[in-house]
Formats: sequence, structure tokens, C-alpha cells
Amino acid sequence: MKKRDYKEQERQRRYYFFDYLFWLGEMAQRHYKGEPRRPDGESMLMLCIMIFIYEPIFLTTAHFLFGSTVFEWFTVAMIAGIVAILHYLSNGRIYPFSRREAVMQHYEGRRFSPFRCYFFLFSLGFLMIAEMYLLPSTLMRIDGRKAEPVENTRTEVPQRWRDYLALHITVGARQEVLSEALQYLINQDGRTSRYGQPVYVIQVREEDMGGEFRVGLLNHATFDEIQDGSQKFVECTWVKGYTPDSIRVLLTGWYEVRNTGLCPVDSLEWTEDTEF
Repeated sequence: MKKRDYKEQERQRRYYFFDYLFWLGEMAQRHYKGEPRRPDGESMLMLCIMIFIYEPIFLTTAHFLFGSTVFEWFTVAMIAGIVAILHYLSNGRIYPFSRREAVMQHYEGRRFSPFRCYFFLFSLGFLMIAEMYLLPSTLMRIDGRKAEPVENTRTEVPQRWRDYLALHITVGARQEVLSEALQYLINQDGRTSRYGQPVYVIQVREEDMGGEFRVGLLNHATFDEIQDGSQKFVECTWVKGYTPDSIRVLLTGWYEVRNTGLCPVDSLEWTEDTEF
């Protein structure tokens, strides 16, 4: 009776690609007799979760919120989520033990191929790496962040993370979430229409005035006025192009925030190898 019930249940149960990957991982453990650094069923499932669920969510969120406080808390939540998934996966709550047994019985009799196992394993690993590069680029194209050609130079679509890190090391840049009104004003600026969206935008604060990079602002306001916020300045940096030596040329413009909008006060064209 039990055998008949199991056969009926087996007909109703559907099996998917991740079930096959789980079987490959478990068979690899049996084939290599539990040797360390060999894939198992849970590691194959975790790889699928990371590629098809976790990584797209994280990269999409990072594209829109990178550098903000919200993104920092989101990153902490994602790390905690990974730990929770690993815990529940090992306890059989995400992928029940009953389904594991059914999967092993379903593929029973098939010949295990170590080559096929590692082919899928390395293919998934390659897909994870490719996704890290392709998804942000696709999101930028959807956003319309495409730089227009500049005379006598080569231009590129700014890669937000890479450009931000380079600027952070050079001039102490940071990412901020802009208000819709400020974003609209920046979009109307002639530099944005020519070079595309700025690599980053910040409101200059007291801690930003330590070096020589923003010293020109002191011609328009005192340090105390910047410190107490009575004079507000917005800083935008665009990727302008390249030098003949393939060093990126950047253009930074400063605007004073007024009731009527943004008023240009200073600008600086510089390259990535410039020292401030």
C-alpha cells in the first residue's frame, strides 16, 4: 500500500534543474567518499540561491541606493539573510529532507559523471561572476546613463562603483541619495546633457574642506558659513573622456544652492593621476 502511494506521489511530484544539481552534489560526495573541498547537494543549492535570487536583488538595490545609509543597513540585512539561509538549509526547512530522498530515488540508476558535475559547478561560478558585470551595465542602459561623445576624446558610460571608489581614494567622495528636485536641476545642467549623468553628487560639508581640492569654495563663502550650513554648495563630477595615455579626464563643478536653483561658482578639470 505504501509502495503504491509513493508511486502516485512520484507521478505528481515535479523535478527541476536545481533538483538535478542537488543529486549531482550528493553523488559527488559518495563518489569521492566525503573528501574535503568537494561539492555536495547543499552547496549546489546555495550556489543556485546566490545566482538566481540573492545576487540580482543585491546588485539592483546597490545600483539605486549605493552609498546611502539605507544601503548600508540593507547590506547588513543581506549578510544576516545568508547566515539564516545556510542555517535553515542545513536543517531541511528550505529544501525538506523528504524531497531530498525523493530526488535521490528519482535519479536512482543514472550513471554519475564527475565531468558533468564539475562542468555545471564551474558554469554556475562563471555565471555568478558574469552577472556581477552584466547586470549593473544593463541597469545603466535601462536608466539611460549614456555619455555623449566629446570632441577629440573617448568617452564611457560611468561605472558607478568603480568611479566612486577611485574618487573616494583621491578626493574623499561619497554617494548620497538626491532629492527629486535637486536631481532635476542637475539633469538640466549643460554638462549633464553633454557628458551624461555625474559620477557622483554630494553636498559639501565641513569635513570635506580639509584638502586643497575644494579650496576654491572659500572664495565664495567662509569656512564657518559652510560649517553652519548658511552657505550650501553642491559638487558634481562627470567623466569627460581620456587623455592620449588612456587616463580618465574628470570634470568637477560646484554650485551654490539658492532659492531659485543652482548657481555655478567654480569648476575644475583633472585626471585620475592628479594628486591633491
